[in-house]
Amino acid sequence: MIQLRRLGSKGVTFVEILLVMGLLSIFLVVMTTIFTSALDVQTQSETYSATLSDGRFIMARLNYDISRATAVTTPAALGAAGTSLVLTINATPYTFAVVGSNLQLTDPTGSANLTGGTSISSVSFQRLGNVGGKDTVRYTFILSSLARNEGVSNTQTFTSTAELR
Repeated sequence: MIQLRRLGSKGVTFVEILLVMGLLSIFLVVMTTIFTSALDVQTQSETYSATLSDGRFIMARLNYDISRATAVTTPAALGAAGTSLVLTINATPYTFAVVGSNLQLTDPTGSANLTGGTSISSVSFQRLGNVGGKDTVRYTFILSSLARNEGVSNTQTFTSTAELR
C-alpha cells in the first residue's frame, strides 16, 4: 500500500518520481521533435540556397562571356542548338560544356567547374539572330542540389538569352 507523506517528512514518494519522469519524458519528446524539424528546415534552406546561388553564378558568367564575345563558333548555324557553347573572345576560344554533372569552362588558363553543390543537366545552347546581324544565344539548364532533404533534392530550371556586343 502506498503511504502519503506527512508534512515535514523528508524524501519523495514513488508517485512523485513517476510524475516527474512522465513530465520530463513529454518535455524531451517535444524538444526532439522541434530539433529535428529545425534541422529539416535548415537542410531544405541550404539545398535551395546552393541551387539558386550556383544558377545565378552560371547565368552571370554566361551573360558576361557572351556579351564580350566576338563570335559564336558552336552551335554553328542560326537556329541550331547543342549541349556545348564555344565563343571567341579576343581571338581565343572559350568552351562551356557538361563534363559529368558539372558545367565546365575551358579557356586559355585551363578548365574550371562552374557548379559547386549542385549537378547540372538538360543543358541547351541555341544560337539565334539574323543573317548579318548580332548573334544571340539562348541557354537553358537544370540544376539539382547534391544534398537531399527527405530523399528529395531541390531542382531549379534556369533560362536566359544574351547577345554578343
